[in-house]
Amino acid sequence: MDAVFANAPVASAPPANVGERLRQARLKHGWTLDSAAARTRIKRDYLEALEAMDARGLPSRAYTIGYLRGYAGFLELDVMSVVEQFKAEVECDTGRAQPTAPKKKREFRLPKGLIGAAIIMISAVGATSWYGVHVTRSGAFADAPDPAALLATPRPMVEASPAADPGRIWAGLPAAHTPEALVFTAISPVTLEVRDGSGRVLFAREMEAGASWRAPDEPGLVVSATDAGAVRVRSGASDIGVLGQSGQILESLDMSAFVANWQAERTEAAAGTVTASAGR
Repeated sequence: MDAVFANAPVASAPPANVGERLRQARLKHGWTLDSAAARTRIKRDYLEALEAMDARGLPSRAYTIGYLRGYAGFLELDVMSVVEQFKAEVECDTGRAQPTAPKKKREFRLPKGLIGAAIIMISAVGATSWYGVHVTRSGAFADAPDPAALLATPRPMVEASPAADPGRIWAGLPAAHTPEALVFTAISPVTLEVRDGSGRVLFAREMEAGASWRAPDEPGLVVSATDAGAVRVRSGASDIGVLGQSGQILESLDMSAFVANWQAERTEAAAGTVTASAGR
């Protein structure tokens, strides 16, 4: 009997968590972290953090989910199953440990019963008596002016300042949403992140196909997306086009330069059309 089971295959243990599940799938395909990063265009540090379940090396939750979708699909895993397992194992925004409960504030309770009421009354009377004696002895109000003299003294006339012009106050500030503001529309499911010139996150969300977001009309917008070809950009009635190629991981795209390049191409195309018409 021992000889029968000597060559029987030993079942491998199931992955302990979603990170180990990703690592085993990568090793099964024979890829290193460097080769996987080159093929997926996802930073090696992010892939390593996902496999190690190290939240300190991961970006915001919404952007991490986007990377996880791309990596799981690349490894030929069930994307929805991997994402749901990740959400179940990582409870807070970036996977860090839950914050400790705040310390309970120390409550101050008044003493109960007749003894407590008596103590409170005696304390109040004592404080009032001390304050009256102290103020009388120190002559705190000895130099106080006569109220009648104050009323008899004429007050100087104060000229009213002209009312502020609201137009001048708000002049030069950009409007929150102008007709030329950029509008980002998802062609297919994608994770989009938009920051302003100071690095402050204005938008970070998983967008379903057909969802749109209008950006504030201000310079310096920087855009990142898990699929550049899944996001179409418009400015007013003008269709600028998609952010990049389908499946391309986009990081920190300067929208000012992107729009300027599009305008230059459109001007060049218009000039070429005029030249061709003149040569006929």
